Amino acid sequence: MKKIALIGPWGSSDGQHWSFKAEGKITKIIINHGEVIDAIGFASQDDEGNVLHSPKYGGYGGDYTEVNIDIDVEELNCMSGTIGWFDSKLVVTSLSFSTDVNKFGPFGVENGTHFSVPISKARFAGFFGRSSDYLDAIGVYLNPT
Repeated sequence: MKKIALIGPWGSSDGQHWSFKAEGKITKIIINHGEVIDAIGFASQDDEGNVLHSPKYGGYGGDYTEVNIDIDVEELNCMSGTIGWFDSKLVVTSLSFSTDVNKFGPFGVENGTHFSVPISKARFAGFFGRSSDYLDAIGVYLNPT
């Protein structure tokens, strides 16, 4: 039995811990963003077609964007972003996502230290991190294939 790997998190140890483990493939990433990533949420679809939505992790500011992933033709294969200082806190300042078909982002402002999680021979199995008024940190769960 293969174990799920945790990669990251990038950001600070401030805020409340959160975790989203996908049921099947990730179909949607919901991002509130402005100068930084204010909040993030997710949806996944199990093998029977049921959709599971996460809570929103973070605050209430920023513009609302939905990243829709067509799981019939594409799969999430990269997350990248930056972490930096905003409002005297170390937070996630930008995020981008890629599939084998599309690139989404950057959301927020690319300011600070860059990080990237390109994958092969694995599948995104979820996300975890910390949040308060902003997205303080983000990491990923990977399921080896």
